[in-house]
Amino acid sequence: MAEVQEDPNPEAAGLETQPSPDERTPDQYYREARPEDVERYSQARVRGEVSGKRVGARAVAADLVSLQTMLNWATTQRTVRNEPLLDRNPLRGVKLPREKNPKRPVESYDRYVKLMKVAGDVDWRLPLALTLAESTGRRLSSILNLRREDLDLDRLPHGWLKFDAVFDKIGREAWVPLAEYSRRVLRAHLKQLPEDSEWLFPSEAKREQSVDRSTMDKRLRKAYKRAELETPDGGLWHAWRRKWATERKHMPLKDVAEAGGWRQPQTLIRCYQQSDAETFASVVLDAPKLNSTPILLQTPQAGG
Repeated sequence: MAEVQEDPNPEAAGLETQPSPDERTPDQYYREARPEDVERYSQARVRGEVSGKRVGARAVAADLVSLQTMLNWATTQRTVRNEPLLDRNPLRGVKLPREKNPKRPVESYDRYVKLMKVAGDVDWRLPLALTLAESTGRRLSSILNLRREDLDLDRLPHGWLKFDAVFDKIGREAWVPLAEYSRRVLRAHLKQLPEDSEWLFPSEAKREQSVDRSTMDKRLRKAYKRAELETPDGGLWHAWRRKWATERKHMPLKDVAEAGGWRQPQTLIRCYQQSDAETFASVVLDAPKLNSTPILLQTPQAGG
């Protein structure tokens, strides 16, 4: 086995130094995987030795989650001899790598306004995609897979959208109200939408399919450039999801999670709701004072 070169800065991705390879056979390797195997792969993946491209710990974790899923599936399957394809998941319980300081950019409404001035010139589908991301906080995959049948524009106050469970990350269907400005953008979008398209965001190459995410990623990046705005560092569409969540920190957490499509409110708090300058100042300056004794409210007595 070829020797792996030492990472000049192994702590940059939040990983420990690399262990040396062992002499296990391939059969023993996949049946007796160890934490150090995960660490060795993580080191190589971060340095770009696996795909030729350097990545962060989040990409490594995504790889390992996919592998865990496949291994778990293998434990449920049996061979023609009725033997388990895999006795157990050798990676069960192995800790996945995490970034020490993950980048979680948050967008803003003023930047949305600037982007909307150029979005239509970039792609006729972009204004609605961007508006729904900004106003509903939903994931891009759910937005791009909306159909005509998912619209109820007669429902008060400004119409509603149905996000289908099939295209939802947590597999949950949800009807969400439209903001007034979102309805206006949607109306303009429908006038440009080909009559034979069931999708709100059809692919240009195959109209019977919805447009793919990579295409809309490119369009949004182009819009940022045309609007002379910097692209968020460490994210793209999810920055709008964090904006939506952060704007609603003062609202009941359970309702925010339900409306935005989060399964667990804890994820909403940990990864999406970010500190902002206005709320930060309010916490320091506007909080009520605590008294050592309670202030009793007295009911005035009528004289007589």
